[in-house]
Amino acid sequence: MRLYLDTADLGQIRELSRLGVLDGVTTNPAIVADAEKSYRNAVEDVAEIVDGPVFAQVIAAAADEMVREARRYQEWAADVVAKIPATREGFEALSRLRTEGIPAGATVVFSIEQAVLAAKNDATFVAPYVGRLDDAGEDGVGTVRRMQEIYDTYGFETELLAASIRNTTQAVALYEAGVDAVTMSPDVLEAHVPHPKTDEGVAGFEAAWGDRGSPLDERGDSS
Repeated sequence: MRLYLDTADLGQIRELSRLGVLDGVTTNPAIVADAEKSYRNAVEDVAEIVDGPVFAQVIAAAADEMVREARRYQEWAADVVAKIPATREGFEALSRLRTEGIPAGATVVFSIEQAVLAAKNDATFVAPYVGRLDDAGEDGVGTVRRMQEIYDTYGFETELLAASIRNTTQAVALYEAGVDAVTMSPDVLEAHVPHPKTDEGVAGFEAAWGDRGSPLDERGDSS
């Protein structure tokens, strides 16, 4: 299972990279707009920090322009994956890009049908939006689980990358479903770390040790 961070905030990427669990970073036009820098600068800056792919979404609506943008993205960093919207024009662009061997996949995915078309196009990844499916009154986690079962049944190599994850409850359900990958905001990843019982246990160990000093002190005391 691969875990990606969904942000262009360099400070948060640096901080969470220290956990040693990140496989890459996903971005989108809204995230980069908030960063107030060019898309190229945002991708280049992120690529300098992470050891893994950086996902960059095309802005164009027409297939020819999507292909042009995705090709240019490959010049920005060594491991850029183009995100192509799951529209009619997008599927055409995706087919052309994958024929050229350019890493690209489908994003803004809301149906199993779209996920199957993307996999048939040998998409590098497909990103269903779990939280937004829930907002639309559908079962986001359940839909992704069905997608994963179909991918596993047919042996599709496309990475199922669950996106729009709102909380750790959704994340855990996706882990249980055996999803290939997840991308989440820094806040959701941060929420994976703490637990009150962990804090309680650590406090107990500290109290038991008392003022004996560092365990690296050969004399075993604080003097």
